[in-house]
Amino acid sequence: MALIKATVLTLGLLSSGLVMAERELTVYGGGQTTPHSNVHVTDAAGSSTFPTSWQGKSLQMPPYYGLRYTAWLNEDWGYAINFTHAKAKANPVERDIGGYSVLEFTDGANPLTLVSMRRFETIAGFRPHAGLGLGVSFPHVEVEKLGGVKTFGYQYGGPVLTALGGASYDLNERWRLVTEFQFHYLKLDVRVDGGRLKTNLITNAINIGASYRF
Repeated sequence: MALIKATVLTLGLLSSGLVMAERELTVYGGGQTTPHSNVHVTDAAGSSTFPTSWQGKSLQMPPYYGLRYTAWLNEDWGYAINFTHAKAKANPVERDIGGYSVLEFTDGANPLTLVSMRRFETIAGFRPHAGLGLGVSFPHVEVEKLGGVKTFGYQYGGPVLTALGGASYDLNERWRLVTEFQFHYLKLDVRVDGGRLKTNLITNAINIGASYRF
């Protein structure tokens, strides 16, 4: 978590030294899905690989949500610091076949990314935007092998690629509504009891939120 604070502080100091046309803070929720992936485990018992589908559980506590700080450097281009509390819980049947009683990141896979942002001309009151970025993840790892010791806690997960696209609608000079599609590719490599677990998570989400300009 110290790395998250340091990253946000560094980028915040960078933004304060730039001449910005506009800044905004966005809060969003929505619905998120995660397609299947292969899980690779290396521990004292050896190496194993098994496939599993994942459940997003967007509305279950803690829910899916995100926060984004955007600094627009001019009318068209800017950058954003984007944090998403995306979740993934292994399908129980496939998890059990793989030899696990718990396999999930339901306190978040937690990608934190720096995103290059582009916005376009307003059409019928809606202003489209798109973004592409890179970052890291800090998943809350909850993994327990059948009869084994449970791994439970936040870790550094690995690199992340994110892409998003959507549109905003101005309510007044300060507030706007936002809706968008957001994609994350997380390359996870985390510690588990006696070894390591690796998998590549993809999250697809429809976000709905609000932005405050300042």
